[in-house]
Amino acid sequence: MAMADSDPTVRAQELGAAMRELREEAGFTVRAAGERIDVSASKISRIETGKNAIAVEEIAALLAVYEVTGPRRAKLIALAREADQRGWWQRSAPTFAERQETLISLESRALMITNFELIAIPGLLQTGEYTRAIMVESGLIEDGDVEKRMVTRLQRQSVLMRRQPPGLVAIIDEFALRRVIGGRAVQRRQLEHLVVMAQRPNIVIHVVPNDDRGHAAIAGGFTVLRRPEGGPVVFLGNHTSSLFLEEPPEVLQYEEVTRQVLLRALGPAESAEYIAEQATLLDTGEPRENPSQRADLG
Repeated sequence: MAMADSDPTVRAQELGAAMRELREEAGFTVRAAGERIDVSASKISRIETGKNAIAVEEIAALLAVYEVTGPRRAKLIALAREADQRGWWQRSAPTFAERQETLISLESRALMITNFELIAIPGLLQTGEYTRAIMVESGLIEDGDVEKRMVTRLQRQSVLMRRQPPGLVAIIDEFALRRVIGGRAVQRRQLEHLVVMAQRPNIVIHVVPNDDRGHAAIAGGFTVLRRPEGGPVVFLGNHTSSLFLEEPPEVLQYEEVTRQVLLRALGPAESAEYIAEQATLLDTGEPRENPSQRADLG
């Protein structure tokens, strides 16, 4: 899916959302804000949706009207200067919550979210105890920071419970289902949670079985977010930074990876059945059957 030149960039939408929040905090209507800097209300609306070409001078004027100063002003001015650039490697956010802000914003506006995970259960579908166990068992996160990150994760997950939630296609490698995190009881409840979530009309879960060969997504997890305005965006995250890909050739590669890995995945019904079986076996302590072996035997 190609992106037209007029499509809003991730940076422009991030800036627009921030400017809308500041306007509302300052108590201005769109019309009143426009009058203060001598532009139309429609132009303010386009800035706030990321659809308008950004003039740094107009952003600076609005920030003065909203009485925004200091580091926050400097951050938004810098963002305005880069608003037309596609692709965004965010490296400067000092905290986990700040690194997640753009992802949360994109997920909140998305029509469809497609997430492949190789190592662990997708974040949008994790139980609280499973998420906490990942952080604690990693040995990298200080105790005082665990709860803060839990709040951020819950904020992300709330998008799936809205009245009009985005669609979610969760593609999970079998390895992620078999890796026990937090102990067998925590893992079992996590798998049971997946079965329950798979019954929601906006959520589809696919399991990619280990059939003794690699697959197109073996390089690691990724998320493709489809926006109502603008082309799709690919999110890649690591310990210290976030990467958002917007250039059509890069996005198309991940869309092809998604297509290829879905050809190897179990269907939704078979995936739910397999996950439920794995949850039951965690209780009994019996060896957990490989889904490709089960298919061969069946």
